[in-house]
Amino acid sequence: MIHFGPFQIDPRTWTLTREGLSVDLSPRLVEILGYLAARSGDIVTKDELLERFWPGLNITDNSLTRAVADIRKALGDQADAPTYVQTLARRGYRFVAGASGSSGSSGSSGSSGSSGSSGSSGSSGSSGADDDDPFKAWVKGRLALDSLDLTRLTIAIAAFERAVIELPSYAPAHAGLANAYLLQFEKTRSGSVPDRELLTKAITAARRACAVDPTMGEGWATLGYLLSAAGKTEEAQAATRRAGALEPDNWRHQYRLAYSTWGEERLRAVDRTLKLMPGFAPVRMLSAMVFIARGALDRAENEATIGADSQRQHRDDGTPLPAIGFHWLQGLVLAARGETAAALASFDEEIATGATGHIYAREFAQNALVAAGFTRLAMNDVVSAASSFNQALAEAQGHPRATVGLYAVAMRGADQATREAAKTATDHAIAELMRGERHGEAALVSAGALIVRGQTDEALAILDRMVTDTPAGPAGWIIPVDPMLEAIRFMPGRTGLLAKLAARAS
Repeated sequence: MIHFGPFQIDPRTWTLTREGLSVDLSPRLVEILGYLAARSGDIVTKDELLERFWPGLNITDNSLTRAVADIRKALGDQADAPTYVQTLARRGYRFVAGASGSSGSSGSSGSSGSSGSSGSSGSSGSSGADDDDPFKAWVKGRLALDSLDLTRLTIAIAAFERAVIELPSYAPAHAGLANAYLLQFEKTRSGSVPDRELLTKAITAARRACAVDPTMGEGWATLGYLLSAAGKTEEAQAATRRAGALEPDNWRHQYRLAYSTWGEERLRAVDRTLKLMPGFAPVRMLSAMVFIARGALDRAENEATIGADSQRQHRDDGTPLPAIGFHWLQGLVLAARGETAAALASFDEEIATGATGHIYAREFAQNALVAAGFTRLAMNDVVSAASSFNQALAEAQGHPRATVGLYAVAMRGADQATREAAKTATDHAIAELMRGERHGEAALVSAGALIVRGQTDEALAILDRMVTDTPAGPAGWIIPVDPMLEAIRFMPGRTGLLAKLAARAS
């Protein structure tokens, strides 16, 4: 809980109370107030607030001014003699009343001087007392996670690990730790053998959050997201649906429900997410996947274009949960339509983001390099294709698709020894995917390898089995636009395969 004066904010539900009585203020405005309180003493600029709470929208300063006025009215605060929220002309706002945190389990202060380390980011406005407050460590950990910045992940993990020790009955701390471990896992997810021990640690923390407070939607939503990442689809969907039922107006829960579901249910969850959080671009990746699986490339391209525009905007503006991967996605759709020049330009734009600190930036940059390589190979630009594949392998040793790409290059004229070495490397890459339990990607890469050898019928059969036998979900969604699978585009059996894929996404 966040305490200041007679007020208390519950960050699980973003509700405001005064001496135990509910104060009429919308969750969005309570969240803004909580954000200011967590940054107590710091100047928070107008641009920072606009980008955090109205991302991607053309909102004027007047909207923010009205929001702050409504907050002041609820607090009984005065702009000209502020007790809580001070306006700094042309600069922003500052919370001027001290705010403290507690576990919410007994009403006692959650601060403790027993820890010798700080989980905070060390902002210039913090004090030694703040550094000893585990609740503030939790708040700063959450802000670090929302940045999706690799350089801040260690800060977040330290903050949450401290918080769960000092606030063991505070469910949001356990949920925060689960999300921090998840992002650690996500750093390894694109590799052939992801670190599933991290995923297990994350799931354990999320289950603890649910046990501590079964009424908190955040715990169930986080658990559902993690279970989905672990391939436990039915349990994942049950958890995220429960989160949505507990707190239907929480956009994060709707986003995680979209992630864990498929087809029409995913699209409905995407719509609810955007209604609750207009301009939240990352959710459009999830809907675009459904549209591609359905063969609705026009709608997929529209989602990708909106996402790509947001991704450009988010590069330098500090938007929480910034968009990534949309230039790669847009390039896939354009390449599938034969618009190769535009596709390559999109891939190049994604590749250029690979050096940013975004936790998924390198993965999508590698994906774009490989997609560009196969697109160039289809244009018979073998030299440029080989360069793209080699660059991807330099970024991610043993990258399975890049390995298949070099196998395809070798089959275009290399000597027998080089061909055999490329085949061996490809077989090893597929075996590693299987060892890492990435069975869907292993099937796609195996199909790509068979295409390189000219065994297109066998490649089509592998893809058909994957689509037929895999439980309902996004497996194979990329098939209609995957440049690695270009050779099966005009095969008679492809129509039936795409029909099955579309039916799964209904």
